[in-house]
Amino acid sequence: MTTEGHGVSYSTMWKYLSARFSRYVDTKTSDIDHKNVISDLAGRTELSGSYISSIVLSNLIALFGLLINSVAVVIGAMLISPLMGPIFSLGLAFALGDLALSRRAVRNIAYSVGIAVFVAALFTLLSPLKGATHEILSRTRPNIYDLLIATFAGTAGALALCTRKNYLFTTTGVAVATAVIPPLSVVGYGVGTWQLGMAAGGFLLFFTNLVAIVISSNFVFYLLRFRGSMAEDPRYTARRRFQILGTVLVIISIPLVVTLVKDIRKVKLTGRIEGILKAHLNRLQHTRLTRVSIAREDGGYVVTASINTVKYVDSEVQKDVEKELTARIGRPAKLELEQIIVRSGTIEPPTPLSAIIPAVAPAPETLATLRAKAVARLGEGCREIEAFITPYKISDCSITFSEKNKPIGVTVTIARDYPSDPRELKWLTAVLEKSLGEKLELTVATIPFLPPITFSDKDVIDDDSRKAMEPLKQIAAQTSDYRIEVERPMANHRSDSRTKNRTLNLKEYLVKELGIPAQRVETVSGRKDQFRVRVTN
Repeated sequence: MTTEGHGVSYSTMWKYLSARFSRYVDTKTSDIDHKNVISDLAGRTELSGSYISSIVLSNLIALFGLLINSVAVVIGAMLISPLMGPIFSLGLAFALGDLALSRRAVRNIAYSVGIAVFVAALFTLLSPLKGATHEILSRTRPNIYDLLIATFAGTAGALALCTRKNYLFTTTGVAVATAVIPPLSVVGYGVGTWQLGMAAGGFLLFFTNLVAIVISSNFVFYLLRFRGSMAEDPRYTARRRFQILGTVLVIISIPLVVTLVKDIRKVKLTGRIEGILKAHLNRLQHTRLTRVSIAREDGGYVVTASINTVKYVDSEVQKDVEKELTARIGRPAKLELEQIIVRSGTIEPPTPLSAIIPAVAPAPETLATLRAKAVARLGEGCREIEAFITPYKISDCSITFSEKNKPIGVTVTIARDYPSDPRELKWLTAVLEKSLGEKLELTVATIPFLPPITFSDKDVIDDDSRKAMEPLKQIAAQTSDYRIEVERPMANHRSDSRTKNRTLNLKEYLVKELGIPAQRVETVSGRKDQFRVRVTN
């Protein structure tokens, strides 16, 4: 097969590109002192007293940083640890096929792991602090991203070792990014507190970093012309070495991918639950969701939500949320609400001293002034009510003064399509009585929430009606207990086609533009020659 329009085969093109790349690598590796790099890394496989001391000290620093939840201390331990040396030596041993060097590197790493785990477990037993902090827990569930991070960091570190460019800064960054000592401290902590699952998670993170650095550094060393002819005792062919590393990589990737999938599912579940809670509990100037936590229990979930609210959410709303959570996530869900009562609006500024102690004594109040003050207080009470019933509005708030010893009469007119139930009527009365400071008889009247819907000559909803229907978005976001009733005029044989067309356009606008579920929209026939949209509960 040849490339389109040319007589050059793919194999010829591949050989040409390979040759060009090989010549490019040769030019870049001509300045590398291969013998010096091999000598340097071979020397890092020796178990000296200073090496063991550094392992012990860096491990203890990491352990104490984990126990007190200090990021800075943990980072300091990463920089002190000498464990990166034998890990890079193992990567070089695979590139060279040097069995003797690989044995020394593996022995060094094994002793380092054993010492670190033993010391961390011992000091955990002696420490009065044994609580699992965030820094500890974050190192017990590695996923595929940890493998990728260690791979990229190992590549950068091996390049710096060979080229000696920015060597100090690069190896420091590699030590921080891959973090081989803190996971071993977590293993020791898990053993010391007898939390073997946590210890296994910490060891999986360490082994992930180890494998990724060895594989990536081996690739870099091989690319930069480190060959078996430079080794003292080469035993394995390059193909055999890559097969071993590839097999280890596949095996270790399986639990990491599984963990990543579980984490993704958890994030999606959390997002779905938060969306349901916000739809029910986030109400403008009434309640706001501040925190959500999820826990598994008896085959279901316990969802703990914290809210700031100006009025306690009753048990009926809580039960409705639990039902929707159970239906949406497919498992039994229990909602536990932590409600914090707050005040709506701004804090009033302090009253000046001159207002508290007037210079002139006030004139005695007349009946007219008393009525004016009562009307003003009633207006404040109605504004407070309106903040709770948003997006519905109070169109009128009037007061009637009765004979002596009889309650004041108050009439509140709400722009809403359904009347107040006894519970709401009782609550409205309590709010207004608090504002007036007196007993009252409350009457709640309603007027249509939206004006009649009007259309253009082409049966398109006009701009005024579109603007008037905008609050329906807020209703759909705040509650799930509502229905939209589209009332259309009685059609005759002359207007039947136009009425149907306008009805379809109106329903389509409600569903597609305002986001109202189609199953909540119902069409009814009216008596008047006009279209109306009503919100019912």
